[in-house]
Amino acid sequence: MKIIEKIKGILSIPFPFIYLYGLEKRKYSDATNYLSESSAFFYELDKTVVESRLKEEHSRSKLIDDKTSKFNLGLSLCLTIIGVAATTIAKLLPDHELKPVIIAFLSISSLYMLVGGLVSLSAFKLMPTYGYGSRFEYLKSKNERVESIKALIGQENVNLIKQIRNEVAYQCLRNGFVMLFLALAVISYTSVLSAYLASPKAMSLVSYLKCLLIKYVQF
Repeated sequence: MKIIEKIKGILSIPFPFIYLYGLEKRKYSDATNYLSESSAFFYELDKTVVESRLKEEHSRSKLIDDKTSKFNLGLSLCLTIIGVAATTIAKLLPDHELKPVIIAFLSISSLYMLVGGLVSLSAFKLMPTYGYGSRFEYLKSKNERVESIKALIGQENVNLIKQIRNEVAYQCLRNGFVMLFLALAVISYTSVLSAYLASPKAMSLVSYLKCLLIKYVQF
């Protein structure tokens, strides 16, 4: 079991979206399973604490949604910049044996950011909000403590889904920037190398090394 967890942890670096596998289903199940052993401690909380925590979770839900909106705006700008950079490099970069590597890095970078955008957008999907509405107020009037605890359990799990989605989207964005940095590093290397080899000093050095190699072979 520990080996599986370690492997999962390693794979989560290049593939952060594996965290999402089955997450939504499990958390929705936890949100409605009010009598599970993992939720037993909620019933030991004081009434004022439960009400305060429910308000906090509602505020947290709005804060997560605001962060998601800002993240998507930044992500769209990044995708535009990378798209323009990839097109420009493909057209202007001279033929070089490392050119396919550069295009591959840029493509992977775009793919990471695209996946991050899709994951982040999925956080906007309509999700239930617990502790709101006429039905909740009606049930609360019948059994205030139990209904407030049910709402708190549900809202915590829904917020956790949103939070993990945003975290996965952020990690995809991070990996995309890493790929972009590698592409820029390779571009810098090829540009400097091409400029050096095109200079007269470099040509004379290459000729000198060829002569040495021919003499060595003849010897």
